Parts: sequence; structure tokens; C-alpha cells
Amino acid sequence: MSQPANSVRSAALAAITAGLLSLASAAVAQPAEEGTYVSAAELSAKVAKTTEGTALYTVPTGPGAIVLAARRTRDGEVEVHDRLNDEFVAREGHASVRVGGRVEGNRQTAAGEWRGGAITGGRVYQMSPGDVLWIPAGLPHQVLVPTGKSFSYLAFKYPKAEAAH
Repeated sequence: MSQPANSVRSAALAAITAGLLSLASAAVAQPAEEGTYVSAAELSAKVAKTTEGTALYTVPTGPGAIVLAARRTRDGEVEVHDRLNDEFVAREGHASVRVGGRVEGNRQTAAGEWRGGAITGGRVYQMSPGDVLWIPAGLPHQVLVPTGKSFSYLAFKYPKAEAAH
């Protein structure tokens, strides 16, 4: 990929990350006395149309957590979150998720956030509807979608626990 395309993609990812964090903050401001309900049909509708192979919707949640409904129609980039754990819950379709190993060639997209490059080693998990995968902060991971297929999942992102002193 060319340098201008990488710059545009990096800027877009930074803007998306900032937008997601602001949406998560807005979700916290909702009154908690009744909770928040989002139906499976609404989640599916929110991620029906992908842009560059990915669709994301920030699900309302409480403080300290971000929940994304995601749909991929192609492989995602390698991701590393220094301070956030990920927990994936498969909703529709199938995908492989490579976790761990060593990543080379990635770039920082925001504080504590890394994208791109390639993973060497690690373990590959086969995800099917209902499966759950926990990815601790700091581990590289990549969602791999079979050609011509799609994969929908919920990604729960929450801060890693700080070590007790």
C-alpha cells in the first residue's frame, strides 16, 4: 500500500477510535434506572453495510467498557491494545482468530493502540456462533474471514487490571 493511502487509513482509524470513545462516554450519560436494550435484529441492521470490509456499531454500556458490534467481510488488520482486554462473542458466520506470537511491521494509531503488520506464531482459534474468546491486553490478534463469507461478533473492550503493589 502506498504512503498516502497508509496516512489516510491511519487518520481514519484515529478518527474512528476517537469517535468510539466519545460514543462510549455518551452511553454512560444515559439513565441507568431502566438499563439499555438492543435487540439482535437492531445489532444486525446496524452492521449490515460494511465499509472496506468492516462495519462497527458502539453498543450502549457502562463506565470503563466499550462494546462493539462488528461485521467483517474480509480479514482485519493485526491489532494490539496495550491497555484494553478484548472479549469476542461470535454471533453469525465463522472466522479464524490468530492470537499471540510476535508482530512485525505494525504502526501506532493512537496511544496504546497498534495496527497492521503480520503475526508470526501464536495460536489460531476457530470461531462459530456462540463461541467466546478472551484476548488479554498486549497480545497481538487478527480476525481472518474466509473469502466470500462474513463474520459478525460482539467485541467487549475493557481496561486491564493494574497489578497490586
